[in-house]
Amino acid sequence: MLKVTEIVKEFREADAQAYVETYPFEQLKYQAVFPQLYTPELSWKSIEASKGAKVAADVVAFNSRSPRKGRPMPGTKSGEIPKIEIARDKVETDFNTYRSLQNAANQVNGEGSKKQLMKQVVDWMYEDGAFVVDGVNARLEWLAKRIASTGKYSLTQVNNEGGVVTKVDVDFGIPSANKATASVPWATLATSDPIADIEARRNAARAKGRILRYIYMEQTTFDLMARSAKLQKWTASYLSVALDLQQIPTLANVNSALTNQGLPTIIIWDSFVTIEGKDGTQEAVSGWEPGNVVFSESVVLGDTQYTMSADEFVQAGKATKTKSGIVLVKTWGEEDPLTVITKGLAYATPVLNNARNIHILKTTA
Repeated sequence: MLKVTEIVKEFREADAQAYVETYPFEQLKYQAVFPQLYTPELSWKSIEASKGAKVAADVVAFNSRSPRKGRPMPGTKSGEIPKIEIARDKVETDFNTYRSLQNAANQVNGEGSKKQLMKQVVDWMYEDGAFVVDGVNARLEWLAKRIASTGKYSLTQVNNEGGVVTKVDVDFGIPSANKATASVPWATLATSDPIADIEARRNAARAKGRILRYIYMEQTTFDLMARSAKLQKWTASYLSVALDLQQIPTLANVNSALTNQGLPTIIIWDSFVTIEGKDGTQEAVSGWEPGNVVFSESVVLGDTQYTMSADEFVQAGKATKTKSGIVLVKTWGEEDPLTVITKGLAYATPVLNNARNIHILKTTA
């Protein structure tokens, strides 16, 4: 192992840190739906809160002892926090590009052109740091969407080819009674009834003293919902200016009508990440279970629980270390063949809380 400065003498740790601190990373939705929660342990814990309908006090006589109520203990599920890791190499052909950029920057006369070339030089040195941070966050986004849309996730040699050797299953335990199927698949536009399906989930939750306030779904599912003949007629009846029944209502139209009727409002979770196989093939995937609609009491579904990695406690070694949020970025060199390796890692996982209060509606056939 070599220090990266032994190969790229212009590389500076402070500049690498500044690069990831100022890089315009896309804010992925998991960061709001599953906000970060530090834990000193190497395990995650999912909590089932005991809060529900408020326990009423008793009306008692003066000078009497207060009646004592029970204190139900919250249930928990737990497991080990996994390590999420990604790396990318710069090899000999990349160094030829670097040398060409440097030579061009030294020879060009125009100030604007020189600045552009110098930016390309800086990007060449530090862009892999941003790449690996994006990679870790992309996997967390995928995990969060699997958890939110199904209440569980499975890691296999198909969706995590570079990682697990055997299949890994994690189930947060959404009750089977909280999982339902649409009365008519939403793709059957003439007869599907999304509002009746939503009301059924609302009523099932209310029977247990819970009030569902939000619905998560993908854009493709909302598009089918908005094309439902019954949904269009129902939405028009609750808007101050009635829609032409041939017009497809917008998300704002539908949410306005849902609010007027005291029903939970819709949040679209639409994003894609790229899964790359060992052979280099890439596939853009959503992570969301197609057609599933998720009902919750809060916009926050859980936490992204993380802890310090072993690398952060070790001072030995020649790798340069920087940090972007919960992602540690390591950069070092190798001599044969000439290579600069940049690796991003995090000990982290999204965790679903209050799983017994989450409802899932399957809208596909």
